[in-house]
Amino acid sequence: MIEFKAVSKQYPTGQLALYNVNVRLQQGEMAFLTGQSGAGKSTLLKLIALLEHISDGEIFVAGQNIQQIKKSKIPGFRRNIGMIFQDHHLLDDRTVFENIALPLKIEGMRPQDIRRRVRAALDKVNLLRKEKEYPMMLSAGEKQRVGIARAVVNKPSIILADEPTGNLDPDLAQDIMHTFKQFNEYGSTVLIASHDHNLIKEMKKRIIVLRKVIK
Repeated sequence: MIEFKAVSKQYPTGQLALYNVNVRLQQGEMAFLTGQSGAGKSTLLKLIALLEHISDGEIFVAGQNIQQIKKSKIPGFRRNIGMIFQDHHLLDDRTVFENIALPLKIEGMRPQDIRRRVRAALDKVNLLRKEKEYPMMLSAGEKQRVGIARAVVNKPSIILADEPTGNLDPDLAQDIMHTFKQFNEYGSTVLIASHDHNLIKEMKKRIIVLRKVIK
């Protein structure tokens, strides 16, 4: 489903974020990406979503070499990917419902289909009762759940999460991780970057360790 072949990434500043990375995720797999700060976890996720571009090597997603995707086709490619960041970037002047509906509106989906999709996503993260509230009225855990709902409202085949539990207490963090596990059970391929080793061990999934490049 996702395969890195001898992938390296060097930024214009000269910083080498990844060097000769080879890794493969099967379709429907859930795995964790770990490594010390600066090892390239965030960079690896961004490369999959074409938010960054490789310096060398090849990345395949569903058998397609993503470096060969034309610029005009990248938005369509990204619709199959749900991306969750530690900072969920919610719009404070829009309700929970409106925040989650935004990608569907951009896509031009019919209002009745948007309502159905958004409420289904909210139901999966146990926030249906909060649809009319604004982000400032939510707890940190609830905001993170809204970010997850927005990322999965398009029913993506791939879910990428970058330190999604970094600012949460242990109970909330565990709850969020089990939410990802549920989406994996629904069929999504899930890759999560995290430094929470205890929580990762509890999940009993494959662990991919990145080592910081020293050159």
